[in-house]
Amino acid sequence: MNQRTMADIHYGIQNPKDLLDKLLQDASKLSKLPDKYDLFNFVVTAAVLSEWICKFYKNVMPEDVLRAMNGESETGLPIDAEDWIDDKSCLPNPAQGACRHICNAIRICWGTANASKHYYWQKSSGVQSIGSEPEINDFYSYCNTAVGTGIFINYNGEYYTVEQVKEILVQFYPSFIEYLEALQEGHGNAP
Repeated sequence: MNQRTMADIHYGIQNPKDLLDKLLQDASKLSKLPDKYDLFNFVVTAAVLSEWICKFYKNVMPEDVLRAMNGESETGLPIDAEDWIDDKSCLPNPAQGACRHICNAIRICWGTANASKHYYWQKSSGVQSIGSEPEINDFYSYCNTAVGTGIFINYNGEYYTVEQVKEILVQFYPSFIEYLEALQEGHGNAP
């Protein structure tokens, strides 16, 4: 007997495209200093969306892309993903390429959502701090950390604002799902 999925039993959100709509709605509520509940909803939805995408499109997703989405690789996203981030002003250091920042934004949401669900931060999450002021203690952070008001997330020594994470993911996920839908149509597969 096959395990039932959200496509079988659901409350109106049954596939990644439906969950993407919720992510976009959650993102529209975020600001430089977001309400804590809006931030919680966004990071949890973003984390769940990455998991749903991997499960829903597993039959067509290339292995290297799956490894990147599962946090097993820093590379592996489709080459086109660099172009899915139209507004690169959201990247802390655009010279490093969009794919690196996409993977970091996804992992920031995983780590934050996991801690939000289970109360404890995993050391492996990479999230070292979240606060209203970044702790600038090296030249890289001085040159590549956003200035102004915001919520700053220290991910493996690099600062992202909540707005940067939001802008990266709201640009990435629609194009990524469109890419996977095209692969699915080409394979004639239905999950």
